[in-house]
Amino acid sequence: MGTQYEVPYVNALVIASFLAIAWYNVAELTILIHTFFKRHAGLYYYSLLVANWGIFFHGLGMFLKFFKINDHIQGHEIANTVIVWLGWVAMITGQSIVLWSRLHLVVQATWTRWVLVMIIFNAVTLHITTGVLTFFTNIAKNPEPWKGPYSVVERIQVTLFFVQEVILSSIYIWKTTAMLRSEGPLFQSNKNVRGKRGRQVLMHTIFMSSIIIALDITLIGLEFSGIYDIQTSYKGAVYSVKLKMEFTILNQLMNLVKGNLRETTSSGPGNSKSAPTYGRNPSAIANSGLRSNARHSTALGHSAGAYAKMEDYTGPGGVGASGAIPLRDLKSTDVLKTTTTEVRVDKIERIAEDVESQLGEGKGTSSRSSSEVYIIEPNSNK
Repeated sequence: MGTQYEVPYVNALVIASFLAIAWYNVAELTILIHTFFKRHAGLYYYSLLVANWGIFFHGLGMFLKFFKINDHIQGHEIANTVIVWLGWVAMITGQSIVLWSRLHLVVQATWTRWVLVMIIFNAVTLHITTGVLTFFTNIAKNPEPWKGPYSVVERIQVTLFFVQEVILSSIYIWKTTAMLRSEGPLFQSNKNVRGKRGRQVLMHTIFMSSIIIALDITLIGLEFSGIYDIQTSYKGAVYSVKLKMEFTILNQLMNLVKGNLRETTSSGPGNSKSAPTYGRNPSAIANSGLRSNARHSTALGHSAGAYAKMEDYTGPGGVGASGAIPLRDLKSTDVLKTTTTEVRVDKIERIAEDVESQLGEGKGTSSRSSSEVYIIEPNSNK
């Protein structure tokens, strides 16, 4: 057992190497997932687990098949084929669901449902078609009539799944760029809400997405070259590397979108560094071209991030439905009440002074507690 090979000896060594890479990444990513998530629930969490362990079972089925580990067991052909097919489904579609589950970080639109429809349609049609031909090719007493159709369908599904993942990666790059551009110049950190942090995340997203697409291209090349044994084992290694990179990208985007709008203030013994923020730099707000209303202004500090999402309601009925909270421009006689929570290591920033200076000639009084109330009186000269 394990000494008779259906593939050349050199190919067997290559297969074993790719399987080792894939399984190592599965083990590492399993630890990272359980360490990163404080609450083990949600579509993102479960889709990561499914995609990750799909890689393991896909490689396990290939390992049993190529190295004849369980040939002494009756019905081993069926068992190996089932393990490979289930692992392949979880690995391919599971990874696409991972990307879709975090799409709301950069897109709040109803058309994202069509992206999910595309994923489900491709999963049903391609997985079932390929699965049927896979079973006939591996289990039928005379598999020769099925090898030709299987080869054609295999190349079609590899290409279509490649296009699907390119679409998902392109949406992330497109919408992340649009989001950061709306908050100021991308390459002028002192005029952008998120400073250097946003530009770094964007460049990292583009770089990682380019590597993922390049890996998919090599996978297509092996598929069309007809090297079946190496291609199937290489696929597991590629998808394990892709999943780790996507996990990193999505977590960075989540921290960027849900984290502080401003650059953080860091300090250490004898060393403190404070990056420019909109709260302390009124000219940066004017230069960025952002509107001064409550929806797009960052002069009110971190709490503006909450206001920015109030009108982006995407629940039942879509944008603009009754569940949305409409916002309006502030008038000089309005009372604005906000709740602001800030954690500072080296100093406490008084946002009230910055806001009052940016309101122009209006007179303001403020009271500091768990809530802040700004009463804006009209100019008596007007």
